[in-house]
Amino acid sequence: MADRFDCVVIGAGLVGLAIAFELGERGQRVCVIERDRVAGGTTSRSLAWLNATSKLEPDYHRLNAAGMEGHRRWAERWGEEVTGHRRTGCLVWAAPGTFRSPRDVRGAYSSLIQADYPCRWIGRRELSALEPALAFDEGAEGFLAPADGWLDAPRLARHLAGEIASRGGEIRERTAVTGLSGAVETSRGPVAAERIVIAAGIDSAALAARALGRRPPSPPVTRVPGLVVELGAEAARLDHVVCVPDDGDLNMRPGSSGRVLMVADDSDRACGEDPSRETLHAAVRLLVGRACRVFRDLDEDDAMARALPRTGIRPMPADGRSIAGRLPGSDNLFIAVTHSGITLAPVLGRLLADEIAAGRLSSLLEPFRPTRFAWG
Repeated sequence: MADRFDCVVIGAGLVGLAIAFELGERGQRVCVIERDRVAGGTTSRSLAWLNATSKLEPDYHRLNAAGMEGHRRWAERWGEEVTGHRRTGCLVWAAPGTFRSPRDVRGAYSSLIQADYPCRWIGRRELSALEPALAFDEGAEGFLAPADGWLDAPRLARHLAGEIASRGGEIRERTAVTGLSGAVETSRGPVAAERIVIAAGIDSAALAARALGRRPPSPPVTRVPGLVVELGAEAARLDHVVCVPDDGDLNMRPGSSGRVLMVADDSDRACGEDPSRETLHAAVRLLVGRACRVFRDLDEDDAMARALPRTGIRPMPADGRSIAGRLPGSDNLFIAVTHSGITLAPVLGRLLADEIAAGRLSSLLEPFRPTRFAWG
């Protein structure tokens, strides 16, 4: 006989846990099913930059700004040392001759000001004062977004898991979903629920196709390789998240114990999905080389010797925008998949829990409904 819950959430990344937590807050008994461990996938292999700074489309910016507000509330509720929130601010800049131009940065700044997102224009002298370990080109200027920050995402995930359990929910790790016909069939037996939420990252589209009994003509979610490199060199020190104006789209942030975390689009592409040792080494060197052009005194050989890489596969909706809501053609199946899961987890959790538990639909989610894709 199947165990019975009000809702089953498939996936114990930050998005799935946020949905399960918010459902528990609304009196729902929830079971979270995770094939690995809590935060064992993309959640622990992300830069975890909390921001609405890089999302300038008005509707997507509003959704991410709401996610930032949700993180602020969680940090106030439980304390930053419990949740792992770090509100450091973010620096975005450019200089004459850099890949990203001062005009590009000024345009982004103007868009954020129009959206009432807090940011302040600064010049090279203040940039250097805020990040003395970095080398800023002559004529550098940009803005500080003080609300941005970063997150120790696995720490927050573990805390949410504890909150879910304290409300009578269950989290079943190392449990594979083997079928979705009526009950959720798992490697540990069937689990029955009134509603099912698919929040399984790169596996979400395949699970949705299995649940609906039909395969879409083109995948709504694609796979994007990801490489995060952690630096421990003495010369690599940061106090803010920084967006470097180079053609690799290098982003960096402070980490724990004085280390620095880095990601870039070109190193992601160079790494690929299943890199050999040699391919991974080359991708790390590409990323470290970019960092050496930004930090004043960073030695490439020393940085390579201390570099700690983490690889993973990140979900990317086919149009680049989050997918959240009821799956078309179903009364009890919901999906939540996004490339911005760290920032969006609180707002997706709150809005989907309102929809699932009380039938309340939010206008914030209207542009991101699954109905814009053909699911079969």
